[in-house]
Amino acid sequence: MKKTVKTALTVFMLIVAIPLFCRAEENVYLSTAAGGTETASIGDVLTVHKEDVPSENVCVFYVDNEKYGGISDTLTVTAEMLGKTVYAQVTYGNKTVSTNSVKINAEAPTLELSGVAGDYSAYLTWSAKGNGSDIEKYEIKYALSASPDNIISTQTYQKSASSATITGLTGGIEHIISLTAYNAVGSVTSYVKITPNDPDLATITAVKNEIEASNIAIHMNIANTAAAVKDYLKTYFGRYGDYGVAISDIAVLDFTAAEQKSVLNPDALTGSFVFVVEITKGDASVTTKKISAEIDNSVSMVYINANKFSVVKGETLTVTARSVDIEDDTFKWYKAAGKADEGTLIEGVTSSTYTVPTDKAEEFYIYCVCGGISSSRIKLTVTEPFVAISDIELSTDNITVSQSTVLYNTVFPSNATNKTVVWSIENDGGCIAELNGRTITAYKPGTVTVKATVKDGGADGDYEKIFYISVKERSADETTPDQTDTDTDDESKIYTIDFDCEKISGIESVTVTAENGNIQITSVTDETVERILSGAGIDITSNKIIGAVKFVYADGAIAHNTEIKIKGYDNTDVKVLSVNTNGGVTVTEQKPNNGSVYGNAISADVMILLFEDGGKNGRSIFLYAALLVIPALGAAGFIAYIAVKDDKKRKKKIRSK
Repeated sequence: MKKTVKTALTVFMLIVAIPLFCRAEENVYLSTAAGGTETASIGDVLTVHKEDVPSENVCVFYVDNEKYGGISDTLTVTAEMLGKTVYAQVTYGNKTVSTNSVKINAEAPTLELSGVAGDYSAYLTWSAKGNGSDIEKYEIKYALSASPDNIISTQTYQKSASSATITGLTGGIEHIISLTAYNAVGSVTSYVKITPNDPDLATITAVKNEIEASNIAIHMNIANTAAAVKDYLKTYFGRYGDYGVAISDIAVLDFTAAEQKSVLNPDALTGSFVFVVEITKGDASVTTKKISAEIDNSVSMVYINANKFSVVKGETLTVTARSVDIEDDTFKWYKAAGKADEGTLIEGVTSSTYTVPTDKAEEFYIYCVCGGISSSRIKLTVTEPFVAISDIELSTDNITVSQSTVLYNTVFPSNATNKTVVWSIENDGGCIAELNGRTITAYKPGTVTVKATVKDGGADGDYEKIFYISVKERSADETTPDQTDTDTDDESKIYTIDFDCEKISGIESVTVTAENGNIQITSVTDETVERILSGAGIDITSNKIIGAVKFVYADGAIAHNTEIKIKGYDNTDVKVLSVNTNGGVTVTEQKPNNGSVYGNAISADVMILLFEDGGKNGRSIFLYAALLVIPALGAAGFIAYIAVKDDKKRKKKIRSK
């Protein structure tokens, strides 16, 4: 009997041990050409080494748990892998073996910067890539190009920023502006050169160009001395006062008087002179080049002038003509679209004074013909009356922590001339508030001070108004409210979508607030869930998966305030795992209120609900138990068979005796 038992035990040990000792342990690992097995850099080639693995095998790479490329034993590290983790899986027969994980080293950011000039300002836009390490902040510095080392100002912007407006710059002078992006690895700097607009300089430059292009001829009966010419030119160029410019000085040079042309003196000489005009507006000043002109000694001339060259619609605009040495006192007035157009005869007006209709906003030219002689043309402008903003109302004065909210506004009166509102944060009140265009997000409770600015919207310049927005914590029973777009000038819409989740295990319904397009949901495969949990370092054996849902967004769509109603966990703590569209994972613990939990990510890609049961996940326990019980049952059955057979032999011997 003892010998039989020993034999049975020996057989049992062989059953258990032989597979362990007879199978050669495979050695599968990943390394660079230099032998690195922990980290790699862009451009490195990762190779899978397979020792004691059958030649018939399949090798596939994974980047951050996502299958990458096709079947291959090598992988070249590219920019899209920076900061991610790479490993490979080798499959042969029914077995799959994973290599070690190699971390791809992150690099300093890359940055693209562009900018346009504004009035005494510059508007910058940029795009940056973190290259495996999140952007931490941006820094803008600027100086005059003539002295780039003399930094005028340094400004810091949050990592979510993608544009900035720099004000208070000197108009008409080139500036060099630098933008630096920082991440944990390093930084990168881009530069632009911008010459901010100087509206005053632009205005006087336009007047300067027009004066230089004008064909000045003065009739000798009006002015035939240098002093008289100067006085006449000051009066003549006074028309530009409508543009807010001043003719600060006129210099008349090289003056030659004209001779009166007559029957007795048909070859009388015309006069000539050179003049220079200094034009100012505000602090800006320009001087024309030397302009040559004549003193016309012919007998006949026609001059016209207007009481104003630019008027508001409905305001009186009068043009007056004067003839010199012309017997015909009949005046014909013409209206033209341009300097070279013949124009259209204005019927019924034959006097030297013409009151121009100003019932619509337009630009045009007027000239007069008398006795077959035409005057020069003058440009007239009729504009819409300016309507200043009286007030701006904001659609909300409170927002919720970590919830992005669009600042919708209403401008009064509705026919205000300028209505484009630019929002800025004056003081975030410690709420860590971010503003992207009109979308504001705050991450701590408190009060955020924001300012609405409309350029040239007020009676005396820019219109500004301050608003105080309260940031509150989200309560457990807070529901997703319906929202209505109150800004008719904006195409974005906010609305609530309710999804029925009959086909998604463990979840009854999902409610989201959608913006700028449609959103759909689908179920999530077990493979995807396990990959996400593994990447997040969550032990699947100690957490039960209640349910998972994937969001599918139309172009430009955004989801806010995700509410998920689950089944059977109303008074039990659960984990809510949210995966952002950029791959970021966050986990919060919540106690369902009325069966609902809330997402903690804007525009989540996937949300997974977990219940921690301390390793009591039935599927996992059964799996491990099966691995132990099945061999034991087989061994026990074999021992029983040997024992029974031995017992029969023993009884047979006894009977034979």
